[in-house]
Amino acid sequence: MKPTLLLSGDRTDFTTVAFDVEKADLRVVENYPAPFNVSWVELVSSHGGVDRLIGLSEGIESGLLYTFEIDHSQKTCKITSQQPTLGAPAHFITLRDKSALALATYLSGSAALYPISIIEQDGLLLKDAPRTELLLEFPYGATGHGPNKGRQQQCHVHQVLEDKRGFLYAPDLGADRVWILSRDETKLEVCGWLQCSPGTGARHAVLTPDEKIMYVIGELSHNVLAFDLTSSPAKNIQPIDGFSANIIPPGVHPEHQSMMDSAEISIHPKIPNVLYASNRWERHIAEREPHLENVSKDLPRGDTIAIILLSGDGKKVQCIKHVRTHLDTIRGFRLNDDGKYVVVAGQEGGGVEIYSIRGERGDLWTLTANLSHGLERGIKHAIWL
Repeated sequence: MKPTLLLSGDRTDFTTVAFDVEKADLRVVENYPAPFNVSWVELVSSHGGVDRLIGLSEGIESGLLYTFEIDHSQKTCKITSQQPTLGAPAHFITLRDKSALALATYLSGSAALYPISIIEQDGLLLKDAPRTELLLEFPYGATGHGPNKGRQQQCHVHQVLEDKRGFLYAPDLGADRVWILSRDETKLEVCGWLQCSPGTGARHAVLTPDEKIMYVIGELSHNVLAFDLTSSPAKNIQPIDGFSANIIPPGVHPEHQSMMDSAEISIHPKIPNVLYASNRWERHIAEREPHLENVSKDLPRGDTIAIILLSGDGKKVQCIKHVRTHLDTIRGFRLNDDGKYVVVAGQEGGGVEIYSIRGERGDLWTLTANLSHGLERGIKHAIWL
């Protein structure tokens, strides 16, 4: 068994990496020229050694959403369709009805729909048609900023999710909300929101398989919040009372936590009531704020992944554990389909690591393989092909 992974990020290349499960070994297979700052990629389909994918480029003043394909036998990579976006696109999904891609744009504070076509011969392509863009109203507009003055001066939509009913959920770091959007073909409207605690900086979220609960990670607060969705869509849905999960590892001084960011949150695909969330920048606390006192000169070897074990109903935290990696600034991590392995990437160094996940609760992580030599830095995202 030798699954392949694709690495992308703020780097010049896409990199494919082979994982030899039996030998517990990782090796670079090929590098392909990539667009500027590719911070999110998803696989659409695979056929005959050709992978069809969707990616986005954060851009500088504007971004790019595009489809592309990699022919592994011919060692080629080509863009097959593309559309410009507003500033710094952060995340996208393919809608369940296959009519469009839903996109979150960070700097423009918007959610958008891009029409697509799916033809067997050509696969998924972006249509040459106008997009639907919804610019969200900043709830802190009266004061001009949220509790975090430096990071919350406008809406910053960071992700889009869709439930089985077709409602979209958009975590907004600037607004401390997860917007609930309804759509009528090409029209998007706000029909409610989940209200996070002030200063949370909602970045990413996950739905439980039955879609009764949503867990939201705050990039700024480092807290995971839980929301009961049985009343969704509705305005001002409050977090579940008594649910408390701060993912900062023990040993980080409370006054230093603001120099760290939280990144992504995932749910185990097979084992119920276990969450995983990533920390980053722990090695850079003193660098990011030189005037801080009592910062240890002994840097940790890498950032941590928090393992959050939940009660049977998913509404209380039973235990939080941490896995210490050798990776500097974890931004992206991805479980494989059966949840037996997870790939974790270091944006500032350390390359990639693969952990096996074992135990009845999915809380036993063992480093299985790692690779840093020969990898260009800036890895923000890793997926299983």
